[in-house]
Amino acid sequence: MHLELIFPFKKIFLSSNKFYNSIKKIVGFNPSNLEFYRIALIHKSASLITNDGSFINNERLEYLGDAILDAIIAEYLFKKFPNENEGFLTKSRSKIVNGEHLSHLTEKTNINKLIISNIKVKNSNYTRNLYEDVFEAFIGAVFLDKGYEKTKKFIIKKIIQKHIDINQLAATDTNYKSQLIEWAQRDKKAINFDTNKDETKIKAYKTVFVSHIMIEDKIFGEGFGSSKKEAEQNAAKVTLQNISV
Repeated sequence: MHLELIFPFKKIFLSSNKFYNSIKKIVGFNPSNLEFYRIALIHKSASLITNDGSFINNERLEYLGDAILDAIIAEYLFKKFPNENEGFLTKSRSKIVNGEHLSHLTEKTNINKLIISNIKVKNSNYTRNLYEDVFEAFIGAVFLDKGYEKTKKFIIKKIIQKHIDINQLAATDTNYKSQLIEWAQRDKKAINFDTNKDETKIKAYKTVFVSHIMIEDKIFGEGFGSSKKEAEQNAAKVTLQNISV
């Protein structure tokens, strides 16, 4: 299916030449099928609708890109750290592919400048989630356009080697919840995580969880995420910053 024949892409995207050059600059090679990249950049809130009522957005590509990114990062770490155990490799991969890190990579690669979205709320948590999803969808687009080996080369050459210090990242403890619990146990503080779905947030996006951290009946941190685990990690990070002030 050629989307240019169905949708007014020119109204929401750069001209074909400018869009082509933007993608080429990001990936470092000549893209073959721009339609994959166009879809990867369409957030659910700006879904395009076909004549038969189907929605076109980046959710399916996000699913694909998430799996491809995990596989490539796992292989890369496996070869880079031949003497490390499975636990170390799993934690290192998690640090690379967590939402906050992928959001930063979306900005560093300028993918964020091409996103099509109708979300108007200016909130760092939503921006991070949106950027994370687009980054994964973009990986899915590269995979469909060029295959696994070319996608791996893009991630290693243009992402890891250019924007990630693997050794430093592997040595950094980003399990904020674990750090906070250790602090509470050491200082004999009563700590409680209150995490629930937040029904007041953006309906056009996805389920959002909010977590509040109570230390001796006082709220010290708040965090949002697309899962309970993510919300609690973000709340714990804020709490650690607050208790260190």
